[in-house]
Amino acid sequence: MIKYFSILALVLAFNAGNALAFWCFQCTTFNSTNCLQPDVNILVTECPPSPNVSEVTCFTRIVGQDVERGCATELTPTERDNCNVVNNCQLCANENTTACNSNLFPIGRLHCHQCTGTTNSTCSEEIDGEPSPCLRFVADDQCVVQVRDDTVVRGCLSENEACRNNRDCHVCSGNGCNFRHFEYNAAGNVIVQIPLLIGAILLSAFLSK
Repeated sequence: MIKYFSILALVLAFNAGNALAFWCFQCTTFNSTNCLQPDVNILVTECPPSPNVSEVTCFTRIVGQDVERGCATELTPTERDNCNVVNNCQLCANENTTACNSNLFPIGRLHCHQCTGTTNSTCSEEIDGEPSPCLRFVADDQCVVQVRDDTVVRGCLSENEACRNNRDCHVCSGNGCNFRHFEYNAAGNVIVQIPLLIGAILLSAFLSK
């Protein structure tokens, strides 16, 4: 009997030793902006083998407004069972030694033009390039253009909450909608002020009679 258990222990140890380890990106955008679309090997970690995780190897999920990536072995059985797109979570399986959880997540997250410069810089001109994904994930996020003094800032509302109720900002909805020359926004403010200016002129003329 003792010999039987000894052989069984050796078999189990052999199988455990031959369980293949795998690689996943392990990071969060809370600490690293590179985690949004990781392509840096320093963010890759070797995950410990687990007999309970065979179909999937890595995960990507939203925690708060941040993207978190890691090894499926880090998740509890309940977390793995509930990991689906509806819950802003995604599991994947490595087909080779390449980490499978590097994709932009979730699919369809907002892209905005993002830059900072003076009113004489290229950031103030109409943007022709491709917009970039917003770092924070907010379901109803929007793009913004902020013009204050001689500074122009383009980006995502989720990263510039001061623009939510600020006349220095133009807020718009849709990927890359904040591409226009900043003077379009300035012109909008001028148009709003024209009726007040005309009223002041008429009132001044009336009082001078």
